[in-house]
Amino acid sequence: MKVVLSRLLWCGLVLAVPAWAAQNPSASGSQAPAPQKGLDQAISTQQGEVKRLQGDVQKEESRTHQADEKLKQQDQQIADLQRQLKALQAARQGTGHP
Repeated sequence: MKVVLSRLLWCGLVLAVPAWAAQNPSASGSQAPAPQKGLDQAISTQQGEVKRLQGDVQKEESRTHQADEKLKQQDQQIADLQRQLKALQAARQGTGHP
């Protein structure tokens, strides 16, 4: 009988303590600001890191765009040189030089 009563008492405590803690604002209220501050600081730090990474991505995209433009210019120069070479070769063949 004592075992049954002690088990009932433990079950009652297990169920009552979380309910009491939820209803008691002083118990949960004093602990809430500290974790919230930490979360706010972590969020702020992460937002700063995201902004820095976004800036890095923009710089890299700019460099990529500039490199792409430079390659296009070089391709155009190569094409022009190839046309000039073909014109010279055709002119040589037309004059009878091998």
